Amino acid sequence: MKYASRIIPHKQIFNTPQLALGCIFVIDIQDLLSYTYRTKEGVLIKTMSLPLRRTGLNRQTPFFFLCSQCLFCCRHKKIQVNPYEVTRLAANRGMSTAEFIERYTHDSGTILNWEEDSACVFLDSKGCVVHPDRPLVCRLYPLGRHVLPSGEESFSEIEPDQNCKGVYSDKGMIAAYLESQGARLFMEAADKYLDLFWRLYQILQEETAQPEKKNAIAGVFQKYAEGERGGDIGFADVDAIVAAFCEKMCIPFPNTMDDKMSIHIQAVEAWANITRRKSKHEEKKTKRKTRGTGKKPRTAGD
Repeated sequence: MKYASRIIPHKQIFNTPQLALGCIFVIDIQDLLSYTYRTKEGVLIKTMSLPLRRTGLNRQTPFFFLCSQCLFCCRHKKIQVNPYEVTRLAANRGMSTAEFIERYTHDSGTILNWEEDSACVFLDSKGCVVHPDRPLVCRLYPLGRHVLPSGEESFSEIEPDQNCKGVYSDKGMIAAYLESQGARLFMEAADKYLDLFWRLYQILQEETAQPEKKNAIAGVFQKYAEGERGGDIGFADVDAIVAAFCEKMCIPFPNTMDDKMSIHIQAVEAWANITRRKSKHEEKKTKRKTRGTGKKPRTAGD
C-alpha cells in the first residue's frame, strides 16, 4: 500500500471537530484582496490590496485574457489550496501529501508559502514550476469564482496589476477562458469539497446549538487558530487519511486522483457522523445520570 508508513489508527485522524472545517474550498476573491502573512520564522510580509473591476459575472460574460508570462501576477498573492490541489501538487513534486504540507504550505496545508521577496514558492526565473498542476485560483486569475450553498455560481474580475503585461479584451467569454485554463476538473473538485464543508458546517451548528458545548467548541477553535493542533493529522493530509480509512474498511488504496478524492471525502464525512453519534450518546448518558442524581449537568464554564 502506498505510504504505508503513514497509516495510523482511524480514531486519530481528527481529534477535534474544527479540523474538518479548516479549509473553505470555494475560491473567495475577498480573501485574496488584502491580508498579512506571517512566515514560519515570524517575519511579517504585508501584501498589496487588489481592487475589483467587475462583480456579478457569469460564464457568458465577455472576457479574454492572455498571459504574457511577465511573472508579476505570481507575487503578493494568497494562494489557497484544497485537498485535491494538495494531492496533485504533491504528486507533481514526487512526495506524499504530508511531506508537501510540511515543506510548501502553512495553516495546516491550506495556503501555499511565499519566498522572502513575496514570490510564490513555486515561481522561478522561467515561470511556474508546477504549471500543469497549478491550483484553481491561479487558473482563474484575473477572475475569482464564488459559489453559494445553493450552488449558484458567479465570477468577479480583479483590476489589472500595474506591472502586468497580460492582454485583456472582450473578444471572448468567461466560459471559453475557463476551458482554455483547464479549470473544469478543479472547479468540480472545489464544488465537492464545498458541499462537504456545508454538511460539516450543519453538524457544527447542531453541536453549538447546545449551550453546554458552545464554549468548549469555541475554545477548541481558538487553540487551533493559535497553532495548537493536538497531534491531529490535518484535513489536507489526504494520503494519511485515505490510507487509514482504506485499512479500516479493508479496501485497496486508490490509484487515481478522483478515487482518492472520493475516499477522502467519504472518510471525513464518516468521521463527522461517528463524532455526532458519539456526542449524542454521551449526551444521553449524561441526562440519565442527571436524572438519577437530581443534579444539573456541568457546563464547559463550570
